[in-house]
Amino acid sequence: MKRCSKCVLPGCTPNILFDEEGVCSYCRAHSALRYKGEPRLLKLLDSHRRPNSKYDCIVAISGGRDSTYVLLKLVKDYRMKVLAVNYENPFVDPQAKDNIENAVRVLNVDIVRFRSRKNVHRRTFRDGVAAWFQKPSPALVPMICIGCKTIWFDILKIAKRFGIHCIVSGQNRLEDVSFKKVLLGLSANESIETAFAKSIFGILRESSRHLAYFRPRSIPTMVKGYLFADAYAIGSRVFGHDMTRIDLFFFIEWDEREVLSRISSELGWKYPRRFASSWRFDCRVAHLKDFMYMKTIGMTERDDFYATMVREGLMTREDALERLKKENQLYLGEIRSLLNEVGIKDPSFLNILGESRHVIDTPSILTPKR
Repeated sequence: MKRCSKCVLPGCTPNILFDEEGVCSYCRAHSALRYKGEPRLLKLLDSHRRPNSKYDCIVAISGGRDSTYVLLKLVKDYRMKVLAVNYENPFVDPQAKDNIENAVRVLNVDIVRFRSRKNVHRRTFRDGVAAWFQKPSPALVPMICIGCKTIWFDILKIAKRFGIHCIVSGQNRLEDVSFKKVLLGLSANESIETAFAKSIFGILRESSRHLAYFRPRSIPTMVKGYLFADAYAIGSRVFGHDMTRIDLFFFIEWDEREVLSRISSELGWKYPRRFASSWRFDCRVAHLKDFMYMKTIGMTERDDFYATMVREGLMTREDALERLKKENQLYLGEIRSLLNEVGIKDPSFLNILGESRHVIDTPSILTPKR
């Protein structure tokens, strides 16, 4: 497989071009990330300290590495009074649940949990997967996660209930997948703040070619997901007009070694060793998304992530290639367990999956024993 001579993006990346030196168009268009700086972060946090209130801010935590680090950083380093908030994702990995419990116990913080009402998340996931496999489209892979796109509404409601006006998160611009934006007609460099709002036209264009996405019972969730997909969506901006949103890694540089070292040693954070990587293990749907991208365009989001790290000088190209060789795997047992769980048992799908050279056919720890 041909890869960029500077980063590691493969030749199958959407709309990629290579110059005479083998450098890809994504590299040529890349602008180095700029950080606002920790002094500015501290000033902003100080403005939200409330001596007479129980909480200064909210941190949404999933049990993955970045959100756990943000919670640790806010409590131990910045001495903020934090209320942890957790969406009880129906597809969460058990280890992520343990990580959350350990973190709030060690840091002695309160936590509020909420879940999808009336099983909406499971239902929209099942409907989205069924629609996608009727007419696979790499641009529409994120549609299977529409159930998660609504959670900002609940986070904002919790903030209002407790009178909190500051929400801190660990959104990582290194993980802002460029090829997903390109697939929807956007520039690879479109900012996080504006990308989702602009991508709606591409989503509608792609999904209109297959009306299976527009089941009547799914439409309310799709609308809510668009309005509250993230802190920068129009619904979040209007409903949360009095909220300050702080993305930690917009101010300080994300350092993978520090993140993993600190959360592991100070909070007992772990990831399942049956996986080759600690990245995004917390939601089991990530394994299915890897399959969808691998089968339609021949790469995963990890290719884009490591390519960005190489451009930013956070990883050598050689290290990125080695990690991709080891980590770009499809976990058949995890995917089978996930699909069976929501009632999708299409044998032809599993047969197609089994043909992939990237497959690791090990049983999920969640697979019921027979």
